[in-house]
Amino acid sequence: MKTFVLAAALFAAGTLAASAQQLAPSPTLDAIKARGHLECGVHLGLPGFSFANDKGEWTGLDVDYCRALAAAVLGDATKVKYTPTSVQQRWPILQSGQVDVLSRNSTITFSRNATLGLNFQGINFYEGQTFIVRKKANVKSAEELDGASVCVAAGSTEEKNAADWFRERNLKVTITNFQKNDDAITAYDSGRCDAYTAGVGALAGQRAKLKVPDDHIILTKPISNDPQGPVTRYGDERWQLIVRWVLNGTIAAEMLGVTSKNVDEMKANSKNTEVRRLLGAEGGFGAMMGLADDWMYKAIKQVGNYGESYERTVGLESPLKLERGQNQLWTKGGLIFTPPFQ
Repeated sequence: MKTFVLAAALFAAGTLAASAQQLAPSPTLDAIKARGHLECGVHLGLPGFSFANDKGEWTGLDVDYCRALAAAVLGDATKVKYTPTSVQQRWPILQSGQVDVLSRNSTITFSRNATLGLNFQGINFYEGQTFIVRKKANVKSAEELDGASVCVAAGSTEEKNAADWFRERNLKVTITNFQKNDDAITAYDSGRCDAYTAGVGALAGQRAKLKVPDDHIILTKPISNDPQGPVTRYGDERWQLIVRWVLNGTIAAEMLGVTSKNVDEMKANSKNTEVRRLLGAEGGFGAMMGLADDWMYKAIKQVGNYGESYERTVGLESPLKLERGQNQLWTKGGLIFTPPFQ
């Protein structure tokens, strides 16, 4: 009997050791703590997502993610240095280690994940590609662009999507690419193209830059579904874990009703176990990643939950006035989801 009990105890200990493995140290996390700020790659300037004003102050949905990550890691959402990146620059800058994370409109695709040495750590925006056209053209759908010319950023997902979509339908369209999105939209505005294509979020912001925004409409039917989210380099699993779960934490906060305004009360008084784990009142989840246990409390307190950020930057409280749509929580009919904090 004693032999059986001892064997069972050894088996249990062995199982626990095998299931609760320690993560290796994170060179990225160590570097961030040593320099005192997060290096975040963002878009060159996309209203609603990442945009700097005349004072150099960055705002937007993707910028908010950087701020939440800095708050979780360093305790201060302002400890971020933003590096604007073009479509062509974004991957090399991340691969070379110039930035710790990329948070800009970049579609998650198989080939990028498999060949670029990059991992996508979740979805913070479901984009859908469509077109902006002149009202006077009386175009109501992409199918009516047969024979038209389309401006697009070179090397972008949108360029490939558009080429594939028109070819599959035997529609003849001339696609003209430009190094930067701004160059492409400027060319469209000057009359060089009949249409400009990008994600609906990008188009909503870029339409405001046109000479006469009201002379243009955004076609409502998208030709693609392009999920986007923060990106990291291969390797450094601990850092990838942090990047992924900060995003999950902001989504979980919205699902659990935790906001920047009530987070103190929720941390002190909530009886919900998942809320208490999220805010560091129990569970020790932060320590598992090498962070303070109140990592998500600081992120939510300083930046807000996903819904607060969405409405402030691209939603109905913003100039873009985008409905939540598929970026609504899955519990409310959308696609935004997080695994549980268990």
